[in-house]
Amino acid sequence: MKLTDKRFWKFEAMMLLCGVLLFFLLCSALIYNGAEIDSGSGFMLILLFPVLLFYFSICGIPVWLLYKGGSWLKLAGCLYFISSLLVIAPIMTFIYDWNLATANMRPENIPIDAGKFFTDNEFTVIICVGWAMLLIIPVVFTSYLSKRWVMKDNQGHEWIIDSESRAIQGNLQSNVRAIAIGYRYNRLTLKCYLDSLPSEQDKEMLSDIAEEIISDFPPDKIPRTTEICEFSNVPISELDKLDSFIYIRFDEL
Repeated sequence: MKLTDKRFWKFEAMMLLCGVLLFFLLCSALIYNGAEIDSGSGFMLILLFPVLLFYFSICGIPVWLLYKGGSWLKLAGCLYFISSLLVIAPIMTFIYDWNLATANMRPENIPIDAGKFFTDNEFTVIICVGWAMLLIIPVVFTSYLSKRWVMKDNQGHEWIIDSESRAIQGNLQSNVRAIAIGYRYNRLTLKCYLDSLPSEQDKEMLSDIAEEIISDFPPDKIPRTTEICEFSNVPISELDKLDSFIYIRFDEL
């Protein structure tokens, strides 16, 4: 999908919501575990809030570009992978000690009789695991809302407007009154209204239009088609236009 798509900004709003949910989930986890929040830690939490909003707005860009449609779980998987990778990869690259000889050495300033302590590597792993776990609920929730609100299948016909106009050029016959188009759940439906009984030639014409539209998109975008030719003498205003009409004969306007 393109960044110029007007739905992108709605998706970015969902990314901001993801940051808000993660912030409140983090605060809830700290309170539940009895963490003491003083003026210093409180100030850090306040600073963390805009950082999370900015982070997820950035994550939304590659997710929007990479997501090619499908279930909301596929969208959630893409968002989870990118939002976790952009934090975990730098931590494991620049902070984690990959030298096994020094990674688990006991710091010299800790007394020998001291109890259990976390090494830097262990603390790094805890941060990465905690981040990965905290992401699950915000990512799943916002991905579901994004699929329902921003990337609804019933808006799919808007993606093929340009293709429709090219497909009907040179393919129409004089007995065609109107052609309606619908797009639901990856199924393209074309309905042709004629002023005569449908013939094999009429069906071939509609099939050619459908094939030209399909050829402009990846196979998974329009895997199924339904083509209907029918005679109708009722006014255009009373016909089922599905999502919209892509053609209406001049004398019917």
